[in-house]
Amino acid sequence: MATRDPLLSNLKAVLLRLKENKQPITDGDPDLLILCDTMECILRKGLKKPGSLFGLYKRDYWCWMESMTTAPGSARLHPMFPIAIEACKSSNKVRSHQGRGRLLLRICLHKKILAVPIEQLLKNTRMLETWYDPLLSIIGSELLVESLTSLLFWASEIQFDLNIKNASFLDETWTLPVYRQYEFVPCKDLGVVIRHIRNRVLVAEVKPDSIGAHKDRLEPGDILDELYGESLYGSAKGGKIPSILRQHEGWPIYISVIKCHLRTGKVFYNIKDHLAVLRDEYAGFKVPIDRDPNHNSKSSKDKDQRDISHKLSGSSVHKVKYVGCTGVGKEGGTSVIESAILRVLEEHGRNPTTYKDVFLELGETNLITWEASDEDRIIMKHCYPEISSCGRRVDALLYFAYVAGDTTCTISKQFKCFVYLATCDKEVSELFHLFFSASQNTRTFLMQGSSVGMETCIAIRFRPF
Repeated sequence: MATRDPLLSNLKAVLLRLKENKQPITDGDPDLLILCDTMECILRKGLKKPGSLFGLYKRDYWCWMESMTTAPGSARLHPMFPIAIEACKSSNKVRSHQGRGRLLLRICLHKKILAVPIEQLLKNTRMLETWYDPLLSIIGSELLVESLTSLLFWASEIQFDLNIKNASFLDETWTLPVYRQYEFVPCKDLGVVIRHIRNRVLVAEVKPDSIGAHKDRLEPGDILDELYGESLYGSAKGGKIPSILRQHEGWPIYISVIKCHLRTGKVFYNIKDHLAVLRDEYAGFKVPIDRDPNHNSKSSKDKDQRDISHKLSGSSVHKVKYVGCTGVGKEGGTSVIESAILRVLEEHGRNPTTYKDVFLELGETNLITWEASDEDRIIMKHCYPEISSCGRRVDALLYFAYVAGDTTCTISKQFKCFVYLATCDKEVSELFHLFFSASQNTRTFLMQGSSVGMETCIAIRFRPF
């Protein structure tokens, strides 16, 4: 019996590279694809595939992982694993065992539970013998699986921040297309012509000077993947999209888009057949060609069109400047904001050119600050229960701040104040509104002034202290 396996060597090598790289690991990391492909090969090696009597049903690693939630001992499973299984089963973006298995692997990496199904399988000897050949597989080999579980422990130490919504092509390939989520102002016409091609909704034309053409967010050849969080994969022509738009009339328009170009600038291979059909169906459509990978950064100094690919549907992203932070001690209420902003400005000065350009994303559960020059780099992340208040000084209206604890703010003993600079007063007001709306446990909304004349503080207080 072999005591070493090339797949384990490959897995070890890619995990070492990922541990050495900056974290978190995102969809743009080339080693992520290698990791996923290697794990899939390990899970398939020595897998018994009897299938159905007439060969109409072929099994994959997804099959035994799915059955594990109802197998003996399932009550001892990590609680996140059954949720991940159900998410894969209910997703209409993946429709094959391969697609569901791949989506499950990505969720397991994201949630740090990749070792859970294998550890549970090893506890069920009968199930293990049913699915894996002990002479041909890694998982069925007592010696090799020990090495595998050790490596999976390494994987649990790596922070993966993956966009789970980017799943519509996992049935076909591990290569992930560029995924963008956009918010457009309420309107009746985006100026976009679409066509339904092979279960996909493709952009055939974007009219010049239309809302859809703003900053090249939508381009001919792109695929509309979601509308208001609902998948458009397999949607009927003339049915689902008008219905969703009617339900959300007057709302901002939220669209998730699969870009026709990869990060390398090449046209996404798996949509080339779709593009060829679209060319024949729509006379004005020009098939996209490979282009310079730096196209986006060269075409515009404003990177707003390169929306953060990790944000959740409905997130609001603002390009601002990060000034700095300061500790405010044990008190996280609005009373500390005024002096904290002043202290940060005294330390860092009031010259905006010295501040760091960032994207501030207000998602469904987190407030995230991204590096503007490298949208894969997270500078800081706070979940809303950690944020106690936010506000600004009326003598410096473009500077705003929020206060966050080192844990849930109701029990935190140490707080810090994080200060930013916005481009206009309207944006600060919008951010305050979003802060208030996003906080799941908001209790009071205070617009208050201090007793020091002009140096007053306008603030939102999320929780009483």
